[in-house]
Amino acid sequence: MTARLVETQLWQQNLVSLIRSGLFSRAETREIHGLFSVVGIYRDDSPSAPLAKYSDNRRAQDAANLVNRLAMVGTLIETN
Repeated sequence: MTARLVETQLWQQNLVSLIRSGLFSRAETREIHGLFSVVGIYRDDSPSAPLAKYSDNRRAQDAANLVNRLAMVGTLIETN
């Protein structure tokens, strides 16, 4: 259980760093080596390293949707 918590915290730290960079455009899911990965897409359409990996596509889609919502809220807060 501890390893799972550490992975989640690292995933969140990478996500926050990516969003705050100002280069983040959106999150997408991609299938990489049989796993569904959530990757960040930069403004120049290049992908980041996988932020999270799931065996279930629905969980990956949910995570990508959540990331996109967080990025939108973060952008709105930063503009204030």
